[in-house]
Amino acid sequence: MAYRIALYCTSGGLSAAEGLEAILTAAREQGADLALSERASGESWMSGVLGLGGARGDGGCHVEVHAQSPLAAAMVAEVSDREPSGRIRSADAVVTLTLSGTEVDWKVVRAVWIATRSMWTVVPHDDGSGFDVDLDELVAPLS
Repeated sequence: MAYRIALYCTSGGLSAAEGLEAILTAAREQGADLALSERASGESWMSGVLGLGGARGDGGCHVEVHAQSPLAAAMVAEVSDREPSGRIRSADAVVTLTLSGTEVDWKVVRAVWIATRSMWTVVPHDDGSGFDVDLDELVAPLS
């Protein structure tokens, strides 16, 4: 069964491709060399499978970025009434991490989350805790 984490972001108007590249660049600048394989894209979305340190796609983490689209707006609207702070209403992008398999590399998840949070306002949500999800409760430190 897959586990899903959504990061609702205020990206400042970046496209999905620009957003994904910005996440990969920020992660690299912070010491996490994320490799993206199985890249796919469509109108206002981009996705791929992430690995760490040159491990192409074996981290059990699929990333998808939706930005500047009716779908991203609908994804935000779908949960906005459940988010207590109201910060989610300014989100213009959604970064979704779908984790599957028996060997999820939580360092990959942490790297994406920290990189995204370092650039943009982020409101996280997961399948189990809803908006009460906390990065430190989910994953171990990078070191």
